[in-house]
Amino acid sequence: MLTPTHAPPGRFYSLLLAYHVFPLHAPITLWLLDAPFGRFSIPSVLNLPGNISWAAMELAAPLTFYATLPPLATLTPRARLLAAAYLTHYAHRAILSPLVLAPRRAPLHVAVVACALAFNVLNASLLALSLPAFPPPGGLTFWAGMVLWAAGFIGNIYHDEILHDLRRPAARRLVSSPADDGPANKSGKYHVPRGGWFALVSFPNYLCEWLEWTGFAIAAAPSVFVAVPPLASLQLSGWIASASALLPEAAWPRVLLAAPWAFVLAEVTSMLPRALRGHAWYQRTFAAYPAERKAAIPWLL
Repeated sequence: MLTPTHAPPGRFYSLLLAYHVFPLHAPITLWLLDAPFGRFSIPSVLNLPGNISWAAMELAAPLTFYATLPPLATLTPRARLLAAAYLTHYAHRAILSPLVLAPRRAPLHVAVVACALAFNVLNASLLALSLPAFPPPGGLTFWAGMVLWAAGFIGNIYHDEILHDLRRPAARRLVSSPADDGPANKSGKYHVPRGGWFALVSFPNYLCEWLEWTGFAIAAAPSVFVAVPPLASLQLSGWIASASALLPEAAWPRVLLAAPWAFVLAEVTSMLPRALRGHAWYQRTFAAYPAERKAAIPWLL
């Protein structure tokens, strides 16, 4: 179990506890509704331009992370490497992909943008507070985690670009050719993606992102849990103090997931329901959809 080398601000534990509530939305997004973007986008006066709004909501993550992180000189070399990995991911996700590489995206509903902004600000704050308080240990575990992070990062980009290529003119494709495309639906707007891990799952980009952040968590916090100090010992102020006061002392947890592992849990519980519903959509839309493909976890789910 992790204990801090340098005590994080008191708000860290309250925010981390709040972060543990996020995965509870999974049953709703699995059984009741589809987040209105991408193939599930709906006509609405509350829709926003896809590429610009995607960039804006994702840019909140690196900006918050950088603003919250202490001066780099105060971090250990391994913490600086993890900070660079985080910022590299979001340089691609927030700038390069939506503004340079991606074809025109479907509109995003304002509710999607608002939820993503809140998630990115909370997650980035927790990770930036965690790195100096819980310096990542060295050794083989750290480097194994970094290798997994890099493999997941590259795999995520590669499979995203296969999907982007389906909407690019042949001359502008980056990783595939029209000959690689699977059958199209009746409108011709969607194709069965092929290549890479699409042979195994419908959403290998999701799978690779989970592997990426699992590698990050292994490197940052090989002990999955953190010890939580008593609520009365934390110096809280403002709305966080007021919100924390609503929780009885007996209900205050003694242990929580470390911030990087809470991020992994949040990623899986937000993306797996969408993968399952998207996989069902592929099966309904394409009569000859490969029967051996799973949704996001090879051979299992």
